[in-house]
Amino acid sequence: MGLLDQLLDPGFRQAASVEILVGSAKTDIGSLAALVSSIEVRAARMEAASASITIDDRRDTNGDYMAADAGLFARWETIVINADFQTHIDEVFRGYIMELKPSYPQNGGEAKLVIECLDDSAALSREHQRKVWGDETAPMTDRAIVEELIKPLPLKLLDGPDGASARALTQDSTPIALLQDRAKANGFEMIFERGEVYFGPKRLEADPQAPIMVYAGSATNCLNFAVSDEANKPDVVAWEKAPATDGAEAVTGEAVADLPLLGKYPAASEGAGLGTPAIARIKGEGDETVDEIEARAQGMVNEASFRIRANGELDGTLYGHVLRVGGTVTVDGVGSRNGGVYYVDTVTHQFSPDGYRQQFQLIRNAVGETEAVGAAPLSPVLSAIQNLF
Repeated sequence: MGLLDQLLDPGFRQAASVEILVGSAKTDIGSLAALVSSIEVRAARMEAASASITIDDRRDTNGDYMAADAGLFARWETIVINADFQTHIDEVFRGYIMELKPSYPQNGGEAKLVIECLDDSAALSREHQRKVWGDETAPMTDRAIVEELIKPLPLKLLDGPDGASARALTQDSTPIALLQDRAKANGFEMIFERGEVYFGPKRLEADPQAPIMVYAGSATNCLNFAVSDEANKPDVVAWEKAPATDGAEAVTGEAVADLPLLGKYPAASEGAGLGTPAIARIKGEGDETVDEIEARAQGMVNEASFRIRANGELDGTLYGHVLRVGGTVTVDGVGSRNGGVYYVDTVTHQFSPDGYRQQFQLIRNAVGETEAVGAAPLSPVLSAIQNLF
């Protein structure tokens, strides 16, 4: 087989393997890797990432079980899961072991150890705190609150906006519960990944990840792809803040989507012929300020503008990368309407004897292919071919 034939042959690339590192020293699990029967990592923009590792445990000559009694796995031990593509290693998950579930059925050959994990945000769920953030003379931004709460942890806060300013914001919850509330109040995402924290709006103008290739001949890396296009979502979110005193008037306003379009035509434009927009209405909650309710309404209508959803599955080896939530990706091979740039909403990574699969959900607020802000990298096969000339 010639070099060009090899490059066009999907089997030219070696299968992706997995690496599991445990503890502060990042100790490889060594020979126990051969006993791992499956790994599933569930990542999402709007909730904590989780991982489940299943090990087919075996009893040694001393009567101990190789995994359960190895001393490697313990509650609150740190854990990292990597995908090894032979040419490079991508981190899939980082966090803490939260639960150990050994099982010993009647057939001793079916003993298993299941390890349940949560991402780094789990460290912010350990203590219920009562605290007041900021005051009238020294308001405190939500970004400053995030910085303060993650300070004891080995986490880096990525660049982002300040968010709302708090004047005597009362916390009566765990730190992670407070931060989730503040993300919702600002219409932000909060993603813990690779030792970093992102707290901010959708990153729609970031460079796209490696493209998802559908019906692309030997360059195909997507096993299936399906799109749903939903109509019944609001074009406008109207909000109202109740009068602060008797005789005063309520404060009202409206929010419309203001995010960059991932396509030529906004998805909302396809209902414009009805004459009136679809409107949702919300009211201020508790001591919510006008700024906060405005931000919440803006976040709601921006999220609602993503009417296009796509689901599919990648062959992880052929894709050659870890598809990451909270980033853009280009889809090629599904036509001019449904092709183009999408935003990654969720990804489930599955390692099993069948290989490495990535099941994804993408979202989009427009239709039609456009030129991405950053040029999408070529697939590994196309990159190799291009380098020949």
